Amino acid sequence: MNKIASVELLRFVSAMMVIIWHYQQFYLPYNIFSEVEILPFNRNTQPFYNYLSLFYNFGNRGVDFFFIISGYVFSYVYLFKNESVKFKFFFVNRLARLYPLHILTLIIVAITQFYNSVSFDNFLIHFNNDAYHFFLNLFFISGWGFEQGPSFNGPIWSVSVEIIIYFLFFFLIMNFKNNRVLNSILLILIFISIKKISSENFLNYLNMNLLNCGILFFEGVLVYYLSEKINKKKILFLSSIFLLVISLIGNFKMYIFLPSILMMFLSVENLIKNRMCKIFNFLGNLTYGTYLWHLPIQMCLIIFMKKNNINFSVIDTKIFFLLYLFFVISVSVISYYFFELKLRYLIRSKFNN
Repeated sequence: MNKIASVELLRFVSAMMVIIWHYQQFYLPYNIFSEVEILPFNRNTQPFYNYLSLFYNFGNRGVDFFFIISGYVFSYVYLFKNESVKFKFFFVNRLARLYPLHILTLIIVAITQFYNSVSFDNFLIHFNNDAYHFFLNLFFISGWGFEQGPSFNGPIWSVSVEIIIYFLFFFLIMNFKNNRVLNSILLILIFISIKKISSENFLNYLNMNLLNCGILFFEGVLVYYLSEKINKKKILFLSSIFLLVISLIGNFKMYIFLPSILMMFLSVENLIKNRMCKIFNFLGNLTYGTYLWHLPIQMCLIIFMKKNNINFSVIDTKIFFLLYLFFVISVSVISYYFFELKLRYLIRSKFNN
């Protein structure tokens, strides 16, 4: 099935938001060797701040974009033409897509953290790197609420909570062909209600990240059906502008803002030319790699600088920032074509037959 280039572009931009947001991990308290602590009032010391201030200050919202994009893409792939998909096929496809790179980067981070602990008697970036948290990461449950804080390759927490939502999607949406929109709306309302109750301290044990993921994921499902109903892209674009304005009036309304941005990107799909489609699809393919590789690359750069007595003030320079992005994207390209794709095809061919 053909990919939607505009969505792939938004996916890549979302990944860049997270990667630039995490540039702060080159500073204290994440980098124990740095002499400069990064705080909200001194973020402007980071490279290209004048151009990337939104990413530096709000880049963590890139994860929220991932959630709503996932809901849309899952609907596009699995609900298109009401195709019937067996659970085994669904599960194997998810496993083949997510697990190989996760386990590779987990092992690399674990080895790097062990080396840093032995050499410098401390960890980098995330500090809950014991056997218990390795077990949680190994089985993709590091974001389910059992953890004591971020550990190992920390960004994987978002994929961890998404896995729960994947199962809800399969059993409550894919298996009910006649009530998919209604079920999505009901799930969103249930998640919002639970989140509201939890915020009032009645059910503090509930995982807010999971609730947030569920709301946004099923909003993505609704955006899919809405975009299918609105045939004219101009109407879709005007609708997205209307929702965007509403989201910005008064208090910021994230659950309206994010769908409006997704709809806006979808509305310009027909304007994207062939060559641009290939470029955007290529960038979209790198998203998972950039998301999981940027932290181990940061750790390796920090250790290299420490071992070679390089002054950490270099992290404030534009050259270092560009070098960081170059490494992340380059490793992601190699990873995608020579590791992820090969393992994905191998797992699918072995278990889907």
